[in-house]
Amino acid sequence: MKAFFRTLKDLFRKYFISGILVLVPIIATIWILKAIIFWADGIIVSFLPKSLHPHLLGIERVPGLGLVITIAIILIVGVFTRMYLGKKLVEIGDKIIAKIPFGNTVYNMLKQILSTAFDDQGKKKFKGVARIEYPKADSYVLAFITGEATKKTSPDPSKKYYTLFVPTTPNPTSGFMLILPEEKVDILNMSIEEASRVIISGGMLSS
Repeated sequence: MKAFFRTLKDLFRKYFISGILVLVPIIATIWILKAIIFWADGIIVSFLPKSLHPHLLGIERVPGLGLVITIAIILIVGVFTRMYLGKKLVEIGDKIIAKIPFGNTVYNMLKQILSTAFDDQGKKKFKGVARIEYPKADSYVLAFITGEATKKTSPDPSKKYYTLFVPTTPNPTSGFMLILPEEKVDILNMSIEEASRVIISGGMLSS
């Protein structure tokens, strides 16, 4: 009888965990998407007088309409800022925000994070991915190879040294620049995108 209940318990635990692994990501994704849609709706509606609130066939609030309008506004702003006049207005806005205490710090930090996240050209500047021993013996991290050390930066010009960028987790926009000899750099067969996914997730999303 004990063996039967133990088997039943093991089966229950096994299938219950399997159910969690399937349902939780789905529910979490739906919840996040719902939150984003209603957040976008709320922003758009808050700027409009009640007489201009989006209606459709007598429905007071059309879910998702605010998100569509938000995406359209972002695209329009994106097109405008690519033009000469738009670039000048952005420069003026940057100068104004630079004079605001604290707001300047928050603005620059967010701008740097977003620029790094969406800058494909910046990612292409990395020459590859390497595993290095850091910050102590028998402790390893992933690093991006940025190039080879020059005569001015190399500790020994007669040897080959690499310059590497070691990003932090979960924010890869900050990190450390290291100069290591070739024999200390283990170059991996891994793309920049794969390594970035591992670093940002703290290793939970391994390649």
